[in-house]
Amino acid sequence: MPTSPRKPTASRAKPATFTGSADVHALIDRVAPSVLALLADGVPRTKGVIVQALAGRHGAEAVALALIRLSVTGEVEQGGSKYTLATGDAGPPATA
Repeated sequence: MPTSPRKPTASRAKPATFTGSADVHALIDRVAPSVLALLADGVPRTKGVIVQALAGRHGAEAVALALIRLSVTGEVEQGGSKYTLATGDAGPPATA
């Protein structure tokens, strides 16, 4: 009996489930204290180093999202490719 000349197709991955904004906020709220505690010693660290240091407790995407939120709110400063705790006024950057 002849076999089909067509190659089998790869199975399709399931589409990612949508995560609501409340879930994202809760995720960031869980991760942010760990990021702030890591940076409390004043040593500037790259995102990769921060992700690696927190890998046992939090996922890489969660740490990256927390860094973005902390940067936007002014709690963390990014100088070049390194992050440190914000100095001076604790608060979001002024808008024009």
